[in-house]
Amino acid sequence: MPEENSRLRRVFLGLAAALVAGGLLLFAWKPEQATEGAAGDEAALRAVRVERVVRQPVQARVEIASVLEARRVVQLFSETRGPVLEVGAESLDRVEPGQVLVQVDPLQAVVAVERADARVARSRSQRALARSNLERVKGLSKQGVASDADLEDAESAANVAAASVREARAELTRARDELANKTIAAPFAGVLRGFEVEIGEYVSEGEHLGELLDLEAARATVGLSDREVVVVRAGEAVEARVPAWPGERFFGRILRVGAATDPETKKFPVEVELPNDEGRLLPGMVASIALELGTPEPRTVIPREAAVEEFGLRYVWVAEHEQDGLVVHRRRVGVRVLPFQPARLEVLSGLEAGESIVVSGARELREGERVRSNGSSPGRTRGSTPAPGDGSAPE
Repeated sequence: MPEENSRLRRVFLGLAAALVAGGLLLFAWKPEQATEGAAGDEAALRAVRVERVVRQPVQARVEIASVLEARRVVQLFSETRGPVLEVGAESLDRVEPGQVLVQVDPLQAVVAVERADARVARSRSQRALARSNLERVKGLSKQGVASDADLEDAESAANVAAASVREARAELTRARDELANKTIAAPFAGVLRGFEVEIGEYVSEGEHLGELLDLEAARATVGLSDREVVVVRAGEAVEARVPAWPGERFFGRILRVGAATDPETKKFPVEVELPNDEGRLLPGMVASIALELGTPEPRTVIPREAAVEEFGLRYVWVAEHEQDGLVVHRRRVGVRVLPFQPARLEVLSGLEAGESIVVSGARELREGERVRSNGSSPGRTRGSTPAPGDGSAPE
């Protein structure tokens, strides 16, 4: 009996020791387990992207694809006929102003100029003789020796001689012009296209020889709607991007604004010009022309995806720091789409610059839900004002 009591005592003491040891272990592990539980709760929160509402200058911008053209294209024609003695350039060559392109045999033109020059000299001599005879007859008429008929004949001869001089001068001018046409020169600096003239070839009057392209500037025509064309003016700046020159931007200006729509596109044509001093913008290249519409105005803007529409009304989720952490609250706002910028909305009421809103995953949120930011702009505490330097502009 004493042995049995002693055995039971040892068993109870062992159980007591085990309970004490278990309590100590549980006490030691409890804080760590609580920390892990809190971390797990934080990780379970919905991750959202938060952005701060800002007020900034906004200017409407439109970007339209077009094809570049030369500033001007001149068709080259022959104004004379004859065999070609010299060719000063070939197709695709760059030429300078006044550079000789084609020299046609000038022999017949030189002869014609000499004949016309001699005819002018002869007619001048005849005019001088007729004038001298007229003065003599006038003197005899005063003395009563010459009759009125003789005087009229002398005056008529003088007038005919004067007309012959004018006719000879006109013929000389025409002959000199024909001689000048034997030399075809470039009227301005540019590039020849389709210029296939060979030495020895016989050209006819009016024959098409090729084209001369002025590449000092590139031009493009874009079509604008009636809402867009009313806010652009000639002389305003434009920006162009050309896929052939990736990563580069080219700047120019609006040259002309059409006053009527194109019958085919129903758009108002607007012609723009881009300086091309280095000759990198070639006719036929595709370019994306960007035009600024109107003047910049300060507006409060938000991404369109941040606004949720229900039954024709718009709502946003405002993210605010509360005791439980970052909490979202639904708020009704008045917004409208920015002209020509469908991805952004202008805030008319319900939001102020400096507040933070949820941009992604807004449709899955619930009122008062705790969320965690995925590294975007943090929300501000309810009722607080934007801190200086937070990037927001004053209303």
